[in-house]
Amino acid sequence: MDSKPSLKRKIFDIIDDTDHESKPDRLFDFLIIILVLVNVALIFMESYKSIYEQFREIATFIEITTVLVFTIEYILRIWTCTCYRDFRDPVKGRLRYACTIYMIIDLIAILPFYIALLVPFHPKIVEFCRLCRIFRIFKLLRYYSTVNVIFSVIAKKRDYIFSIILILFTFLISSTFVIYTVESEAQPEKFEDFDNALWWAVVTMTTVGYGDVYPVTHIGKMFTIVMLLLGIGIIALPTGIIASGFLDEMRIRSEHEEYKRIPSVADELRKIHDLKTEGIITEEEFLELKKRILLQHEKELNSH
Repeated sequence: MDSKPSLKRKIFDIIDDTDHESKPDRLFDFLIIILVLVNVALIFMESYKSIYEQFREIATFIEITTVLVFTIEYILRIWTCTCYRDFRDPVKGRLRYACTIYMIIDLIAILPFYIALLVPFHPKIVEFCRLCRIFRIFKLLRYYSTVNVIFSVIAKKRDYIFSIILILFTFLISSTFVIYTVESEAQPEKFEDFDNALWWAVVTMTTVGYGDVYPVTHIGKMFTIVMLLLGIGIIALPTGIIASGFLDEMRIRSEHEEYKRIPSVADELRKIHDLKTEGIITEEEFLELKKRILLQHEKELNSH
């Protein structure tokens, strides 16, 4: 039976995010990272018109090459994702994989280029496509597994985070309505509509305090004091929850990595069985070593 891996499997092993040990993996990762960094540099270079005009043709060539590479990468990831256990189904698996956060980022990185080709003369489309190019920098997140810790924490604490966002939204809208009602007559030019009042509420609650809009009535000032005191606590809540969740996740992963470093019973038993088969140790020595290994692992498991 031929055990040679298929073409799909070979490509999957190269672009797989969970394994970066082999040389092809590292070369592929290096290529994508370099392309992302070069693109980000070009985006910022466009703000220097005199310099950018000298390298416009080179920048255009890099842009087209980058989109082509990213497009091929995206297609290959969709094609080979069935090698993952969770995405084995050729249709549903690929659809689910395409909806993962990293694949959405990859799609946003290339989609504006093709939209601009279809609607090349619409200024809003061109502006949107230029803006979305910055999403290419988020492709770097794929190559740093520690970012998954943050996503895991947010997923585990989503109920708490949603509750705090709901409280924050309620407090923000209530504050906006109150300050608009109190200050709109005293400062019609500063609080002429709900938008200005909302801007004041956000700036005040986050304690930024630009000073462009502020209350002048006594009620408005007293309300601002109350809002500042409450706002500090409300803003700090999600930070504390995410920080505690991050520490818990790091502790769990650290314990998991420590547990993985413990040699498995099966591996050790297989080694001494090979020694017995080769005649290096006797049957009695094999049984004695087997007993010691089982006792040692039982102690290690109890200690954890």
